[in-house]
Amino acid sequence: MKFLIDRLAFRNALQRVEMGIDRKPTNPVYGGILIEATNNSLQLMTNDLDMAVRYRVDFVQVDQPGWAVIPGRELVDIIKDVESDTVTLTLNDKGGVELQAGEDVCDLVTFESSAGRGAEERSESFPLVPALEGDPDVAMDKGDFLVMVNSTRFATSRVQDTRFATEGVLFELADGQATMVGTDGRRLACIHRPTTGGKGGKSRAVLLPKVLDQIYRFGQDEEGDTISIWFLGNLVGFRLGNLESFGRVLTGEYPNYGNVIPAAGKHVVRAHRESFTKKLRLASHLTQDSAAVVRLALSSNNMEVASEHEGRGRASANFEVEYSGDGLKMAFNPAFLLEGLKSAHSEQIELQIDDASRPAKFLLGDDFSYVVMPLSSLV
Repeated sequence: MKFLIDRLAFRNALQRVEMGIDRKPTNPVYGGILIEATNNSLQLMTNDLDMAVRYRVDFVQVDQPGWAVIPGRELVDIIKDVESDTVTLTLNDKGGVELQAGEDVCDLVTFESSAGRGAEERSESFPLVPALEGDPDVAMDKGDFLVMVNSTRFATSRVQDTRFATEGVLFELADGQATMVGTDGRRLACIHRPTTGGKGGKSRAVLLPKVLDQIYRFGQDEEGDTISIWFLGNLVGFRLGNLESFGRVLTGEYPNYGNVIPAAGKHVVRAHRESFTKKLRLASHLTQDSAAVVRLALSSNNMEVASEHEGRGRASANFEVEYSGDGLKMAFNPAFLLEGLKSAHSEQIELQIDDASRPAKFLLGDDFSYVVMPLSSLV
């Protein structure tokens, strides 16, 4: 294998597959990047068994086709630091690779390669994933999908739940509509968007969030306006331009989000998102880190946001809202409210509440609901 590639194109491709490199591999190949050179293009792939990423780079000068599994972290770091316009990578007969960038030369081992066996033979130990062939199960507008990820990812649990797979994001398809849900048991974000094509039907999977993080980070820069999605048993595959990402499906049960989202509350508050955010930030400065609480008090066309930190002081901020109901007091974790408002799609948001002890529903945009449990005992 021997190829010449533009350094920036190589760096960008490596960045796209980097998240699939296993940081503590039980098998060395899981910490490697599989590079295949053929037909004046490269295909790069990583797989840590939770997620896999495959990326194609075109307009590469391939002098000798072949493939090699190269130590991933080292290759990524080297390409970040070399300064030449182009990089030449050559696989020798002994299975090592020489990387030449201008006057800089680095020799790297390979975990496995086509040296001595032929470019057409495939790796025996690198975990490959299926080819994304035929019509996808669903196609969506790329912008809609990225909005869905941003609107739910923040609400997932940071720890594994033995009962529910709340560390994952639910992705559901039915009747030409895609639904994405994130929850940690104390708040829940749910968003719906239309699909634009594919085989249709119903599908459901709970994904580890990092595959969605990878798509969100790099998907915007990929060519095309459509994301295509395949349900592949214990994997879900996504294609955006030259980027293909695969996420392992979590097997645990997911909460019935339909039972969590309340119907329209009897108290309805309409507020300006930025004003609400500023007052919450102000009050959050005087909350205790171990048990952060802000108290919201509603009166006619007014909301007071208050907090207190024992030994440090207290804060109270008022701003105008659209509200004509009875006086009402509630208490919330300020971080939960701020994260929801940051993901809102509109400048005007709506808060629906039945009473201070029941979940509050925030409408943060078209078909975007955010439910937060109050801290009712602290009102």
